Amino acid sequence: MTAKHDYVEIVDCFSLVAHKYCTVVDSASSLDRADLLLQIYKILPELIGEAIRLPTTELNNDDETEETSRPTLPAGTRMNEKERLRLYNLLKEKLGDWDLYWQVFDPTKDTEAIYGTLADDMADIYRDLQEGLVLAATEQAQPADIIWEWRVGFYSHWGKHAMDALRTIHFRLEDTLC
Repeated sequence: MTAKHDYVEIVDCFSLVAHKYCTVVDSASSLDRADLLLQIYKILPELIGEAIRLPTTELNNDDETEETSRPTLPAGTRMNEKERLRLYNLLKEKLGDWDLYWQVFDPTKDTEAIYGTLADDMADIYRDLQEGLVLAATEQAQPADIIWEWRVGFYSHWGKHAMDALRTIHFRLEDTLC
């Protein structure tokens, strides 16, 4: 098992990359869409790599109840659906006709293509990363619990968004990168 000190270093390292991503998304309104996507394109591989390197951890048990529970964000710090929708709409407007793309939801099982949206991908990644960043900044959870949140979130939700976004951005920027 990784030492507690190592968990702090892992949280710090992942936090740096997550913060870079969130900072770019926060500046979306001041960037043109090609610049926004280029910056995201450069960060996503690093973010995915760091997420894959996150170690498996267990949530801490509450000593009184012996139950395992997820860390709780301080009141008012979790991005609510209204805030997420505002971010999604800002990104959707910024991306314009570059927002929608076709994909197969699960390439190992599905054969029909569906629409994906970069704005949704970017907003969901942002929301999931922010939760861990808030936990780390407010010291409301143990480093192992923060790692657990990011890792589980990556494999169950935002990792798919990150890979879909990276692939789509690659094609959107293909002509400008050659």
